[in-house]
Amino acid sequence: MSRPKIFHLIHMAHRALFRAADRLLAERHDITAAQNALLLYLEKNEGASMSAVAAAIGLKNAATSGLVDRMEHKELIARRPSAQDRRSFELVLLPKGRAIARESHTLIHATNDHLLDGFTEAEQATIARFLETVMTKSDAFEIGTIRPDEKQSA
Repeated sequence: MSRPKIFHLIHMAHRALFRAADRLLAERHDITAAQNALLLYLEKNEGASMSAVAAAIGLKNAATSGLVDRMEHKELIARRPSAQDRRSFELVLLPKGRAIARESHTLIHATNDHLLDGFTEAEQATIARFLETVMTKSDAFEIGTIRPDEKQSA
């Protein structure tokens, strides 16, 4: 049996999952999955800086700025002058954004339940461990400690 094409499968699963999330979030709240990620981050990190948000949700600063602009226009979040540095801003949830963030927890739990349906607890633990390993090994590529085109010694 040939080895599964893990990179391709993860890529396709990511695309399918985020297409579905974007569709559902657009229908319910007129937001995208990226906008939802920002709302959820701010829910736990009220007053975060733009750079902290960018790092947390995996976007470049310029893309985050555009995302924040669109969300401000929808009255989901607001920029407030930083108390520590007058040159920078803190991002805060507005009531509408806070309500969407709260509701999306239910949606996320339902999605997780749906995705894991049919797997035993042991299989679910293996899936979680595998995905955590993918993230760890991918981070090693990014920081240059491992090159995927070179064999690593055991």
